[in-house]
Amino acid sequence: MSESGRHRQRPTMSDSLQLIEIRMLHGYFNITVIEEWITFFATLLLLDRKTGRWQLFKLLMAAILIAETVGWYLRTHGHQHENAIPFNVLILITDLFLIWFFTTSSLLSKEKPVLFVLMAIFFAGFIVNLFFFQEPWVYNYYSETFADILLSVICALFIYKVLRSDEYVNLLGLDYFWLATGVLFSSLGSALLYHFSNLLHQYSENTGIDIGTYLNFSLNTLLYISLVISFICSRKATRSLQVS
Repeated sequence: MSESGRHRQRPTMSDSLQLIEIRMLHGYFNITVIEEWITFFATLLLLDRKTGRWQLFKLLMAAILIAETVGWYLRTHGHQHENAIPFNVLILITDLFLIWFFTTSSLLSKEKPVLFVLMAIFFAGFIVNLFFFQEPWVYNYYSETFADILLSVICALFIYKVLRSDEYVNLLGLDYFWLATGVLFSSLGSALLYHFSNLLHQYSENTGIDIGTYLNFSLNTLLYISLVISFICSRKATRSLQVS
């Protein structure tokens, strides 16, 4: 036995605990959570009083990170197999916020009453599903799928109205356009992933390639990149108004 092998110390209890913590943190800091933290810091750097209602994305991203952290804690430290409750609450907060936010766009001013009705319908359906169908302990993907469909339609309508507008619109500099683009692809992709989840699971078992997870990460990446670009556009728009 070599000198290094002869004198190598056995791992202590503290070393074992540190390894466990590292593994658990590795489970927390996946690609999506890292992107969420980056997006949260982007809201702090880019969104100020001059950006108006866009500042509310600070609270939204904070709520997302709180749900991720609580869910991770319940899964690891809480020893609970089901950690769906914080994510179910997040579904309600995120989707109601996004639908409401599109009511603030001038391009959807005529559709604003309809959007508020859709918010009420989604809220009622969420409550019914939460307490009478899937219940709080299971991830309410029925509610998420319904919200994904609503948001896909709203975003597609917004993009259609932008493209059909008689006035010149700089798409690359329009904050709502980037928001709608990111939410559209994310929502539509998520709805399709849930619809074909069984096929994706079978494919993963047969090939060992978890393509569903890769697609989900890709959709989240597209969403958060689009969000950050929309924040940049919002900040630039407020600065250009101030200069003029």
